[in-house]
Amino acid sequence: MKTIQEQLIDWAENYVPQFNDLSQQVNTTFYTQSPLSSVDSEIDSLIIGINPKGNKGGYTNLTAEMYLNGNPNWDNRFSSDGKISKDWAKFVGGTRFFLGYDNNRHDDSIDNDGKTVWTNISPFQSNKGFSDLPKEVVSISFVSTLELISILKPKRIILLGSDIFSMIDKYAPIEIKEKIEHIKVLESWNLHIGRISNIPTVCVNHPSGQWAISNKFIPVFIFTYFLTDRYENGKPVNKLQKVCEIMRDEFYLWQTRLNIQK
Repeated sequence: MKTIQEQLIDWAENYVPQFNDLSQQVNTTFYTQSPLSSVDSEIDSLIIGINPKGNKGGYTNLTAEMYLNGNPNWDNRFSSDGKISKDWAKFVGGTRFFLGYDNNRHDDSIDNDGKTVWTNISPFQSNKGFSDLPKEVVSISFVSTLELISILKPKRIILLGSDIFSMIDKYAPIEIKEKIEHIKVLESWNLHIGRISNIPTVCVNHPSGQWAISNKFIPVFIFTYFLTDRYENGKPVNKLQKVCEIMRDEFYLWQTRLNIQK
């Protein structure tokens, strides 16, 4: 049986030439974030954005090895003092805050590129997400990302962008949609829980945008979900609707019992 790194190489050798061709056709560059070349076992967390933000124009021609090595600027996310660089504060710093981390480097967990992978559904750059990308780019993006998930086998997935599940509903091929379920938890807020290929998945605001409710609620929402959606022998204990009801009951309990007077 092939190792995870061997599977990733096969994956890249299949998709990167296709990305190169599309890059020239649609005049748009592409890249991933953290180095997949650092992954040698199943990972803890997969953090997925929509796509790299930037102006269209130009094209990329990468080898599979170059793509797997990740964003050339990835190591610059930390300053010399080991804290998040200002240039990366909104994206990396905000996401780390969502997951309960401070601004110091933690190579044993969130900053271990072999255990936490940062990527996007589409590696192609644009300023308007999927609405600014051609149909053929969107299609291969979903297919390649789902295959990547099947290789990495993360324990949990964090989607950054409150509309990602709705984008999946709108743009993803039928065979992709069949492997994904999701539900909105709070009526007034676009926060979703779900499963991708039976992996617990939470979908929240992108940290560079306006955060839901307060600057501390999103971490609460994320951890409440991962504490609630329990698995036994690789299978969820409860249906997703039941998980949603448990979460709503928990938030209601806090709301009614805390009874804080100001």
